[in-house]
Amino acid sequence: MPPYESVKLLNRVLVAHNLVMHGGGLDLVGRQTDMAWLSRLLIGDSGRALVVSGEPGVGKTALIEQLCARAVTDGWRVVRVLGVEAEESFSLGGLNQIVVALQEFLPGCDAADQAVLAPVLDGASDVEVAVLRLGMAMVNLMTVAAQNRPVLLVVDDAHWLDDVSAEVLGAVGRRLANPRVGIVAVRRTQDASAFPAAGWGELPVAPLGAEDSAQLLVRAGVALTPMNRSTILTAAAGNPLALTELPRCADQIGTGLETLPLTERLVTVFGARLGQLATEVRAALLRAALDGIKGGAPVASRARYVMQSVEPAVAAGLLVVDPSGQFVFRHPLARAAVVAQSSGQEIRHAHRDLAELYDDVLVRRASHLAAAATGADQDLADLLAEAARLSVRRGGLGAAVEWLRRAADLSSDPRRRAELSGEAVIVALRGGRIDEVQDLLGSVQSPEDESPLEVLADAFRTFHADGEVVFNHRRLLSLLGRAETLDTGSVNQITNPVNMITNLVLEITNFAGDAYMRCQTNAALLALEARVSPAILLYRFGVAEIVDCARSMRSVLNNYVELLPELGPQLSMLVSYPAYCVGAMSEFRAPLQMAFNQLSEHGGSIDAIEGGYVVILDLMATGHWAQAEQVGATCLEMTQQAHGSQKVHHQLLAVLGLLAAWRGDLETARRYAAEVTTWARPRGLNYFLDGTRRIDVQVALAEADYEAAYQTAIGISAPGYFPRHVIAVFDDMLDLVEAALLSGHRDEARAHVDEAVRLNLAEVSPRVAALVLAISAMTAPDAEAYELYQSALDHPGIVDFPFDRARIALAQGMWLRRKLRHTEARAALQVAAEGFDRLGAPVWASRAQAELRATDNSLNHSLGETAALTAQEQRIAELAATGSTTKDIAAQLALSPRTVEAHLRRIFRKLGITRRAALSDALRQHDPVTSSSPEVGRQPG
Repeated sequence: MPPYESVKLLNRVLVAHNLVMHGGGLDLVGRQTDMAWLSRLLIGDSGRALVVSGEPGVGKTALIEQLCARAVTDGWRVVRVLGVEAEESFSLGGLNQIVVALQEFLPGCDAADQAVLAPVLDGASDVEVAVLRLGMAMVNLMTVAAQNRPVLLVVDDAHWLDDVSAEVLGAVGRRLANPRVGIVAVRRTQDASAFPAAGWGELPVAPLGAEDSAQLLVRAGVALTPMNRSTILTAAAGNPLALTELPRCADQIGTGLETLPLTERLVTVFGARLGQLATEVRAALLRAALDGIKGGAPVASRARYVMQSVEPAVAAGLLVVDPSGQFVFRHPLARAAVVAQSSGQEIRHAHRDLAELYDDVLVRRASHLAAAATGADQDLADLLAEAARLSVRRGGLGAAVEWLRRAADLSSDPRRRAELSGEAVIVALRGGRIDEVQDLLGSVQSPEDESPLEVLADAFRTFHADGEVVFNHRRLLSLLGRAETLDTGSVNQITNPVNMITNLVLEITNFAGDAYMRCQTNAALLALEARVSPAILLYRFGVAEIVDCARSMRSVLNNYVELLPELGPQLSMLVSYPAYCVGAMSEFRAPLQMAFNQLSEHGGSIDAIEGGYVVILDLMATGHWAQAEQVGATCLEMTQQAHGSQKVHHQLLAVLGLLAAWRGDLETARRYAAEVTTWARPRGLNYFLDGTRRIDVQVALAEADYEAAYQTAIGISAPGYFPRHVIAVFDDMLDLVEAALLSGHRDEARAHVDEAVRLNLAEVSPRVAALVLAISAMTAPDAEAYELYQSALDHPGIVDFPFDRARIALAQGMWLRRKLRHTEARAALQVAAEGFDRLGAPVWASRAQAELRATDNSLNHSLGETAALTAQEQRIAELAATGSTTKDIAAQLALSPRTVEAHLRRIFRKLGITRRAALSDALRQHDPVTSSSPEVGRQPG
């Protein structure tokens, strides 16, 4: 008989059994509305992924089995997946069931999908799992399977799926759009958070009402006294399983059973029947329960233990017989009762027997042996550690933490115990389980001084929580000095101590921004280059000139491009910031977004927030500002969830403050800058202080306070100087040159441009190449400026960066206006104004519009010459000439009074006057064309 025919037959048997339990017939008692809503999945009249949730025994399985029966009748292929509590720590276990069931369709998938799915099918242990790439492959597999026959995937007890399977299925459900594929996941209400079903539809199954409860109780066919009937109805509270099972123990009513919580009451009911069974039958049931044989399982169980001679348990209502003649538990609560009624010694003996069945399956053998252990066992501890590393490679960080913790408990070697505990801390930190770190650190005990992994874990925690850099840098460098003692056998960068220490040292060095600290770090890493992941060494700045460093980074990144489908989320995020710096995001953008989505599904974690930070940078640069704000809000919310996340919290504020300044929300920009400065300055975190200076530069530019913008910009880097450790040179290049020119520091602007050309910074990235052309145009002789501006605007490297392009167009338009090339100036300024409008940068758009209005009153001075009045200065001068007060001008132009006064001082200097009364005559003499305009004396526009 073909496998799917057995499944169909088993479906019918189990559906019949559960329908009888739920009231008999094809119409479930009290579930007509639920069933109608659920059946929409089969006719494409709803989303393609649905969660059915409810309390144990409320009838979820009965609903699902009726859905499966209808699906089979309608010609659907039904694939059943079982979440098994005993297998919760076995990464990929749930997905294995799906791929095995659909493996006949694998040849129809492309080679890339087959490669991604191979570890799921054959249990390969040497492949890291990229969860979202795996999710895409699963979607493609189900799509291929559904070409000739629609596919319904049913996941029972989804709350017991292993972490990786749960993540993948959660992602699959959100991305599923094919009307020939549907997914239903069943989970208990109290375990709802265990399955990431955000974006899925949900059907909450409520208890039955009073009338339906009474009807179902009658159908149970047990004679009851009126008192017992009333007591059972009250105790069952509408739970169908309770209404079916409690009548069978009516004689126990009044013995305290009714005072237990309902789930415990049902477990007790099933457990009471165990006492009627022989010892050998109970032993068989216990081994089956611990091996994962499930109730209502309409697929061939992957468990290896086979129950024999347990017919009395069928008679007792604990087991049913499937069509193949095998015994399965009638309900998960029956299985729970078997375990609850067993002694610790019985459970340990059962686990020891089961371990022998899995001599060839590392994680199962290790898990059973660990459960059977009663004392220290170094061999078993090492076996568990090996299983934990396998789990890490498969993406199961949560299970890995628990296994490493248990391995440490079982270790008989004090130093090895400290290493295992420390390794558990590292996995917990990188996996976002920050709340567990302090507890784990308490278990790290070194026979002498602190263990290296303990130092690493504490340094990670105190850096992210408190911003501590000096002390952490010193003790981590000390660890790197004895790197030969740090190898734990792990080749994965998540758990390899040398990689982890190097990564943290570089992060601390870069955020501290201290030259001496950087020299120490780079010197310490010279002897370790061969042992450290190339992805981590991408963050070693200041060793070579900027362009040489950028070339080296691109070479390393190119080596990762072909590996992107196999990279885990941490590694995908690690390489994304260097890719952003050197203009390689086209290859790395999608993997970064998938990694961020995957990690953020688990809530707040350091890794998720750091990935979100790079996503925000990329969205800002490419003009998707609204999306950047949304990701920023999500990440800020995660910093409230993740303990010890002060560093990433202020990192977010720095970049979101810059975005606020671009968008004209100057109050928010100042507030964020002040908060970051207050936190970062006493901690010596110069990277953050440079970030707040960038905010201040943008605020000053928005307020046309160009001298303040210039003085702040040169606090980041001096004119004519580009620090070797700053690869993202585009962050400050345009700001400094523009502020210098507009504040009269033309020589300093030229020096900065000359140095950019001398260093050949155009080789850093296509974006930087366009910006070098732009700043060259700003300082070039008139005969060269126009062509340089056009080359910058036409450069393919600037196409994907609309804010940069609009600023270049504005600068060109201002230059053309001062050259009296009015038509060309209007065209350039219109491009700038429209670009700023699309982005949502009202202050910049207003500046471009002011320049447009001033084209007919153009001043015959090139950008940066001190005699010229800027468009903003012209407006302020005209308002002041009509008698408007400083306060009135500030209100009309959305500036601060201090900024208006600063403008007036510069205007007085340029016009050669000392008081406001002389403004009108001075303006007339300064530009006769302006004075003859009918708009003179009134605010433009």
